[in-house]
Amino acid sequence: MDEPHLPGDDAAGDRALTDGGVPNDGPRSGGAYVCEALVDAGVSLVVGLPGTQTLPLDRAVAERDDVEYVMARHETAVPHVAWGYYEACGRPAATVTVPGPGDTNAMHGLKNAAEDSVPILHVAADADPEDRGKGPIHELDPETFDHVVKGNFSVERPMELRGTVAEAVELALTPPYGPVRVGVPKGVLAAEFDAPAASAEPARTTYDNADAYDRAADLLASAERPALVVGGGCRRAEGGPAAVAGLADALDAPVAVTYKGKGVYPEDDSRFLGTAGSHLPAGAREVLERADVVCALGTDLDGVTTAHWTLPTGDDLVHVNLNPDDVGRSYEPTVALVDDAAAACDRLRDGVDARGRADGWDGGALASRVREEYDAHLRESGCLGGGDGADSADDNPTTSAALLRAVREAVPREAVVTADVGGFRLWAMQTFEAYAPDRFVAAGSWAGMGVGLPAAVGAKLARPDAPVVCLSGDGGLLMCIHELNTAADRDLDVTLVVCTNADYGIISNAPERGDRRDDRRFDWESPDFVTVAEGFGWTATRADTPAEAADAVADALDAEGPTLVDVPVDPREPTAAEAADYDTAVGDLLASDDA
Repeated sequence: MDEPHLPGDDAAGDRALTDGGVPNDGPRSGGAYVCEALVDAGVSLVVGLPGTQTLPLDRAVAERDDVEYVMARHETAVPHVAWGYYEACGRPAATVTVPGPGDTNAMHGLKNAAEDSVPILHVAADADPEDRGKGPIHELDPETFDHVVKGNFSVERPMELRGTVAEAVELALTPPYGPVRVGVPKGVLAAEFDAPAASAEPARTTYDNADAYDRAADLLASAERPALVVGGGCRRAEGGPAAVAGLADALDAPVAVTYKGKGVYPEDDSRFLGTAGSHLPAGAREVLERADVVCALGTDLDGVTTAHWTLPTGDDLVHVNLNPDDVGRSYEPTVALVDDAAAACDRLRDGVDARGRADGWDGGALASRVREEYDAHLRESGCLGGGDGADSADDNPTTSAALLRAVREAVPREAVVTADVGGFRLWAMQTFEAYAPDRFVAAGSWAGMGVGLPAAVGAKLARPDAPVVCLSGDGGLLMCIHELNTAADRDLDVTLVVCTNADYGIISNAPERGDRRDDRRFDWESPDFVTVAEGFGWTATRADTPAEAADAVADALDAEGPTLVDVPVDPREPTAAEAADYDTAVGDLLASDDA
């Protein structure tokens, strides 16, 4: 994944002021100053929805030829487009909304970006200071956002603008990354004034981990049953995937990933165990339970990742995270390291190599047995189709797992795949293989619905030459269906696969409902998505089996323009968590000489 452009990396900012079509001296509007700062930060995409308060900034962007403005159809989608863009290419985007309802609509996406450590430069047109408290349109207390973003800045006077924006940009692009909001009064955006250039230095705290690294290397080198849990910090760190692979090789350790770690470690590697969460296969949980040392890399071990803090972490835990607040908050580590995840992997690998690794389990053979056992369980239980006496996986009713496996076969390895949130996503975490972090885009622990389609729009803008596929449930799509218009308007080659079960399956099938599961209180009559998509200008088709869906996806990837594939799935299929709970033989394997 490309690293974001940091201010001062080169002369891009100076060139932008002339090559971008805007003079670099004399008074300019506040909107022009903001736009210049964004371009200096390496931003080439601004996502927004124009309003009267933001027009000075909207016009400033439109006047340049080195930054593109993309208009979404609802503010909820605006930050999701920017989020998907960054996840696919590693370059930050900016977002612009009007105050009040526009700003609050964007809160969901900004919080998602904050949880996923994605840098977004969010500009909101606040009410003018002299009007505050008098009830101007869309007035909202800027402090509302203090706990939503990494940083929340408010400009009070024109002369503060350039310095405040510089500080906000620096904070957003300083690891650990995150979205930063800058509230700029509409009058300041519109005013013409002459202000001096400004810069900001990052505030960094360094940690002396030398003793902790020695203790961690001692533990790992002597471990006979080591395992890795790989999180989003490995996704964000430069060289993260290679560093993780190097440590896994040095330890011969099986590897589990978190939601944001999915794709960091290729899932066709023999050491891959599965994705942590309530749906982690029973065999993978057994491996982590039996481990003598678990090394958790770049994860905060939050409630979603650990299935409400029930994830086993072996006899000893080495916990690595760049944010000191996240180390030891959920699990008490034997050794804590506050460092970049990739740097930690390299240093731990060198420490293990220098000490020599103890003889231990065969991580590849063990993880492969876990996956084989899980797949056999899915087949026997009908979760891959073909249950109840059916002859093949293509006999109805279609299951999410069977559909996702079939679509994976049809989607090329280099494609960028985005996933919305819902029951099908939990299945995707285990049954839809990911091979690189910038090729699989899914939300982490914030887990808000309505993210998949706008993320696909952002991913296609980031990688126009790559195939882009969005996986969505019908519930999630209905929360962002307006972005069908955005994709069609820009004629984006996006393929959208909709798993339609006319139900909020996670709710209807929740264990708390007990015997009432057949009483589907939260279902509805899904619209005809084919007709809806065609009305927005998409090509659309319905597929009734996994094989038909795979063929439709392959055809869509060969066609031009956006295509929707609607696939009905069984609303009464087991949840991914239920399917992960089975009698595992991994314990017997570990007790034998074959481990």
